[in-house]
This record gives sequence, structure tokens and C-alpha cells, in this order.
Amino acid sequence: MAIFLTGCTHFGHENIIKLAGRPFENAQEMDEAIIRNWNAVVGERDTVYHLGDFAFRSAPGEEYLKRLNGKTVLLQGNHDPKGWGVDYQTLKHKHQRCILFHYPIEEWDGWYRGSMHFHCHTHKSVFLSGKRRGNVGVDATGFTPINLETAIELVQAGE
Repeated sequence: MAIFLTGCTHFGHENIIKLAGRPFENAQEMDEAIIRNWNAVVGERDTVYHLGDFAFRSAPGEEYLKRLNGKTVLLQGNHDPKGWGVDYQTLKHKHQRCILFHYPIEEWDGWYRGSMHFHCHTHKSVFLSGKRRGNVGVDATGFTPINLETAIELVQAGE
């Protein structure tokens, strides 16, 4: 059972293609690519923490969830319906504390004790976004969820 991180999928959001410079012709092509990539790496027994902005406004978020492998833990994004997910999540993985939040923040719980922060929201294509901070939004991870262990290793390598 693996743990994965992702965010800012924006399922059903036609305009995000132009706003974020995504390489798709339309929202349907984008949605299908993200679902295909997700299911290629995530198994049925895996857990995916989705850090917000799952689907856009009237897009049927529940219908997308049914098509995705694994258990999905939803965090609240600024484009998600109120109450869609939790605001903030703390994970501990092999002695590494990880703080999950939709937005990138300057300091977080355990900052002075070596904890890491993973976020999305920015739609930037770069994973490392600050000291001990990684962007797990799909724009930075090839439109594919990233394994938590890989994300931790990338942050540690970038320090």
C-alpha cells in the first residue's frame, strides 16, 4: 500500500488549459489523461491525498472519484465546494513529518524541527517551491500523482 500526493486536477475546467498552459486541446482530453495517468500508478489498495481543486464548479466531482484507483483523501481547495475536504493534513512517514495544505505557506507546524510542506495551487511546473517545500500539483508532476516517498526524496535532494 503506497501513499501518493496530487492536486489541482481541475477536472472539467476548460479554461485551466489556457490559464496554466496545459498541453491539452480540451477539458475532456485533459480529464482522460489525468485519469489514465492516475490509474497507471495508483493501485486499488493505495491512498492518494488530493490537495484541493479537484473538479471545477459544476463538474461532477463524485463521478470522477468513481473512476480513480485507490482511496482518495480530499483536502479543500479554493475551487472546491465548501466542506469538500479537510483544510490541513499532517502525515508522518518513516520519521518524516509532512504538512499537506492547498496553498504554499512560508512556515508550518514543525518547520523548525525539519518537517516538510506539500501544496499545489500555484500551477507552476516546478516541484521544489521553497526550503523543505514541494509543489505536488499536476502541472509540476507530469499530470500524475507522485509517490510520497519520491516527493520526500526530491525535497531532501533540493536542500
